[in-house]
Amino acid sequence: TIHLKTKELKKTIIGLEITQFSDSVVLAIPYSQENYKKVVDVISNYQYDLLNDGILCRGGASYGKHFSTEDFLFSNGMIDAYKIESTIALTPRVIISKELIDLVYPASELSKNEHLILESDGLYFINYMKNGNADDSWKAICKAIPDELSENPSIRSKHIWLIDYYNHQFPESKRKDNHRFVSPDA
Repeated sequence: TIHLKTKELKKTIIGLEITQFSDSVVLAIPYSQENYKKVVDVISNYQYDLLNDGILCRGGASYGKHFSTEDFLFSNGMIDAYKIESTIALTPRVIISKELIDLVYPASELSKNEHLILESDGLYFINYMKNGNADDSWKAICKAIPDELSENPSIRSKHIWLIDYYNHQFPESKRKDNHRFVSPDA
């Protein structure tokens, strides 16, 4: 079903190429401001749909030379995006490369952009929770993470990050306060 949902993305933007392999999805389209905005919307909706299915995903978005056929794929943009995903993203977020941010946005536009969030690490990621309200987003998170946070530090940090993202996006509906720190009385 995820495979079919991914194939459906191709219908959302004229000229969008999609390649799937292993647990990766590559979206490619010639660069323009309009195409960039469309792709960010597609990724945002797709990531939120996956969250609603209880699936956490991460990724990177970049740009660069790209060539593909049915049998062959060469892409500097994909290599950059893979490096972002595998070494920087680490949590359920799709990070936009600094080079792509600099290309697309004058500095004054970034602060009022609802599609991206600037995290404390200085990186921008696609704001996928903007696609839902507080209740629906919390229900989706509950599908993706167990009631008790994982003992595995890597998994636990992803779950905590997701809760922090929710609390940032919906401050009026904050959940699980102070979950990062253990009080001495505990």
